[in-house]
Amino acid sequence: MKLKISVGVDFGKLANEMPKIIEKTTQRYARSAEKGSKEAIDKGVTPKLKESTIARRKRNKTGGSKPLFETGALYRSIKGTAEGLALNEYGYFHHIGDGNQKREFITISKKEIMPVFDKFKKDVNIALRRKTPLVLET
Repeated sequence: MKLKISVGVDFGKLANEMPKIIEKTTQRYARSAEKGSKEAIDKGVTPKLKESTIARRKRNKTGGSKPLFETGALYRSIKGTAEGLALNEYGYFHHIGDGNQKREFITISKKEIMPVFDKFKKDVNIALRRKTPLVLET
């Protein structure tokens, strides 16, 4: 009696491809965080601006009544990079707060996060597949 086993996966190939897959996934996740953070600012984060802040902005002829958008410099600095999410340092301090107030705006895009995970799974499955099945006979 002969036993024939066909193997269609290659974990060695997957191991070799994982650094590239992880880098691509990190970039996709960072772009999702860029989009989500900008969406949060566009929508308006809490707490709302004080009337005194709005009045000062009007006097100075700067950015209206939307929190985190006085000059637009923070908004424009938000970028998804290969290393993750990059933004002006003061944006991070707005997000974590100073003890009194914080405006949590760093988030992922709800619309974009599932495609990031779907592409990760697809990349892993492609890297795992063996081009030609390995046939073992005993």
